[in-house]
Amino acid sequence: MNYNIFLSSGAAKFLENLNKVNKQRIITKLRQLEDKPFSLPYKKIKGRDSTYRIRIGDFRVIYSVRGSELRVLKIDWRGGVYDK
Repeated sequence: MNYNIFLSSGAAKFLENLNKVNKQRIITKLRQLEDKPFSLPYKKIKGRDSTYRIRIGDFRVIYSVRGSELRVLKIDWRGGVYDK
């Protein structure tokens, strides 16, 4: 099953402002999630239904899975991803 990936405006803006190497690393991992959202090491976000995070070096990607949609809620540096 292929999942449709949607980026939040904040995640898209963060990705757009990264350098080419880091941007490519994150895009590669997102493409892996497109086929199997639970194929990479992930952790469930406590207190939120169907919300998970993956680690890509010093970056964190928070995403939710509902039906055939994978929504990337936030991409940020390790220290800033959990701030509201």
